[in-house]
Amino acid sequence: MAGVFDRLVGQEDVEADLTAAAVAARTGVDSSAMTHSWLFTGPPGSGRSIAALCFAAALQCTTEGTPG
Repeated sequence: MAGVFDRLVGQEDVEADLTAAAVAARTGVDSSAMTHSWLFTGPPGSGRSIAALCFAAALQCTTEGTPG
């Protein structure tokens, strides 16, 4: 089964950060550190839109365990 971050190619550090944020949002761990918005920046072609879509999918994921 494909994960939500499969489309995010070559961005392992970004994937790790976004996964950790999605897990924190789901579990309520350190919820005071979760921001109300995210700003994805970078040059054209850097994967901003893909990263944002993957993160949104991870936040909406209903499966048990790690989102995605």
